[in-house]
Amino acid sequence: MEKKVKSVSLGLVVGALLTLSGCASVQPVADADRSFEKVVEVPGYSKEKIYTSTKIWIAENFKSAKAVIEFDSKEDGLIIGNGSIDYPCSGMECLAKSDWKVPFTMRVDMKNEKFKVGFSNIKLSWPASYSSGIMSPAYDGPVNSQSDMDKIKPALLSFSDEILVSIETSDNNSDW
Repeated sequence: MEKKVKSVSLGLVVGALLTLSGCASVQPVADADRSFEKVVEVPGYSKEKIYTSTKIWIAENFKSAKAVIEFDSKEDGLIIGNGSIDYPCSGMECLAKSDWKVPFTMRVDMKNEKFKVGFSNIKLSWPASYSSGIMSPAYDGPVNSQSDMDKIKPALLSFSDEILVSIETSDNNSDW
């Protein structure tokens, strides 16, 4: 009798651990993680040069810079826009998430020799789907899973590196 109780107890403990570890991968996104920013030093470049290169980068990397940019002030060194990227999936995950989009608001503040790129209003969206007789509804709302945010954040922060390259290479393009 005692062996049966131990095996049942062990089974319950293992089941509980498996359940909890499964829940850990669906941790909710903390409010502090719903927006983030990165400051990039650009020694030797003026606010105006950073501004112009950033506008060029936006025009080259978004479908329509005019549709993306919500606020633009060269004097203040500020550009605010709304964009969207494909969800940064990898491997087998892309089979289920290939049509997911990540809309966001991007703010770029510029000063002499540095700029700050910030992201907020980060969401997920996907269309309704129908597969094997099962209807899945569309979604357009906040990122709720920390694991999704952990994939989205580096993809968005990489924009700052791309803007930096745009600033540094814009001088090379002036003498063609």
